[in-house]
Amino acid sequence: MKKHFILSIFSVLCIALQLNAAPLVETQSTTVLRGSVSDKMTKETLAGAVVTANGQKVYTDLDGNFTISNICEGHCKVKINYISYVEQNIDVDLNNTKTIEVNLQSR
Repeated sequence: MKKHFILSIFSVLCIALQLNAAPLVETQSTTVLRGSVSDKMTKETLAGAVVTANGQKVYTDLDGNFTISNICEGHCKVKINYISYVEQNIDVDLNNTKTIEVNLQSR
């Protein structure tokens, strides 16, 4: 009985130490840019368009939408290109704009 009591106390002590040692999670505000890419003439969405900002490259989904997280704060240059379309470069003020709509012109 004494052996079980000591083992129980030891277990509770270990659990308490693990709870105290848990790392604190810091909350950071991250800058996120969302948008959509479509054809300028037909307004059809363009799946698989390449969107690059601050060294990060993402592709639009089947609905032409994209999301880039943890990009630069303030002004950021965004490049959008797609096969057989004219590349578009946009300067985005992330302090005022969090969503962009891009219409690409076909060649």
